[in-house]
Amino acid sequence: MIIKSKSIKTVKGVQKALYYILTGHNNREEGFVISHCIRGDRALSNQLQNIDKPEQKVELTEKRVENMYSQFVQNNENRLIKRENGNVAYHEIISFHKNDTDKLPVETLQKIARKYIQERSKNSLVVSTMHSDKDHLHIHFVISSVEFATGKVVRKTRKEFEQIKLTMERQNRELGLVFSKVNHVKKKPC
Repeated sequence: MIIKSKSIKTVKGVQKALYYILTGHNNREEGFVISHCIRGDRALSNQLQNIDKPEQKVELTEKRVENMYSQFVQNNENRLIKRENGNVAYHEIISFHKNDTDKLPVETLQKIARKYIQERSKNSLVVSTMHSDKDHLHIHFVISSVEFATGKVVRKTRKEFEQIKLTMERQNRELGLVFSKVNHVKKKPC
C-alpha cells in the first residue's frame, strides 16, 4: 500500500479535487462515498441512488460537489490562524497492490477508509471514495486542513504521519493483505 498526501493551497483546488474524486474513474458499480462532517450529504446521496437518467445524475452530482465545497470554504474561513499560502485541504490517496484486489471487497475498502479518517483527522471535513480505473484499487480522500467548527489547524508532522502509516499497515495484516505493504521510503526504488 502506498499512502500519498498532496497539499491543496486554494479553495478552488478543493473544488477541483472534490469534483475529480466524485465524478471520475469509478467503474465499479458498487463503489462508495464517505462524507464525514458534511451536512446534507446523506439526503443528496439517497436522491442519487434513486435516479436512473444520466443527465439528472450529473446535475445532482454537481449539486453534491457544490454542497461539499461550500462547507469546506466556510470551514476554512473559521481558521484561527490565518496564513498566506497555507494549506486549505489535503488530497490523500491509499493505493493497494493489484494482487490484493480479490481481498478487497467494497465493505473492506470502506472499513479501511473509515479507519484512515479516524487516524488521520477524525474532527475534520472529509470526503472519501474508491476508484478502480487502474489495475489496482485506490481510495481518495479530501481532508480539510481545519477541524470542523473549532478552527484549529490539522497538520501532521512526518513522525505523526509515519505512525498513521504503521497503524494502517497493522490493519492490512489483520485483513490478510499480502502485497499491500506500506511504503515508508520517500524515494522510488530504481
